[in-house]
Amino acid sequence: MSRNGHEPGTTVQTTNMTRLRFLFLFSIGLSLSVQAQKTDSLVGKWKYVDVYNKHRYDTATLKIANEYFGNMTFYFKANNHYKAFVMNNIDEGVWSLNEATNKVRITSYKGNSNESQIVGLDSNKLILTLGEGSFIMTRTNITPSDNIESPLPDIKTVSVTKSQISKKWFLTRREVPGRSEAQLKMASKLIKGAYAYFKSNGVYEAQSLKVTESGKWAFGPDNKSIIVTIENQQRIWNIKSITATELVLISGYTEELWKFSTKLL
Repeated sequence: MSRNGHEPGTTVQTTNMTRLRFLFLFSIGLSLSVQAQKTDSLVGKWKYVDVYNKHRYDTATLKIANEYFGNMTFYFKANNHYKAFVMNNIDEGVWSLNEATNKVRITSYKGNSNESQIVGLDSNKLILTLGEGSFIMTRTNITPSDNIESPLPDIKTVSVTKSQISKKWFLTRREVPGRSEAQLKMASKLIKGAYAYFKSNGVYEAQSLKVTESGKWAFGPDNKSIIVTIENQQRIWNIKSITATELVLISGYTEELWKFSTKLL
């Protein structure tokens, strides 16, 4: 399945996102030197201003970028909690800064974790790389609602062994809170044949919609979670239950369930 857990969108959305992915692909010039930033410098709320190095892109690409990211905000709190509004999605979780590499790791409660490069940072301006695009952001006012942190659900997990988990698991159902049974059944048809393969040597392989990806996997604390790493992105699943033929994972700290079977149904 996709590392982001997304289902197919419209043709227009796919075309636009593909365009963004490739046209925003550029290497940061060696002339740009960034000294290690103190974690405190990043604390605060930041809002999107513009695309970094916009002269590199054509008008159509910049228009798409503004449509997708024009309302983007990040709020990095001093207690390492964050809130974000990206592409019309509200997200929150925890963040940490590696001052040696100038990379901030953002781990969503939804189960996704990504590293973003800080290209520049001063008292009022942040240049942050997200995926293959870099964006200029400026400080903005913090509202009372920004400081309200959503409580995490009380999830129950189990500890498993490597021999239990080291199998090819076929995804049979993805239960997302708020979706109707008809929507869940339709999604199950779309993911038919998708699998996650946790190999005993720590290699991870997955396939969804005929797209295959690979990376590494490892257990989290007490063998109660699985951390999949593909390039600089991570996905975290908590383990709800397991038998010889059935596996149920929880996406991060949510109520979203991923159900697997050793048999292709």
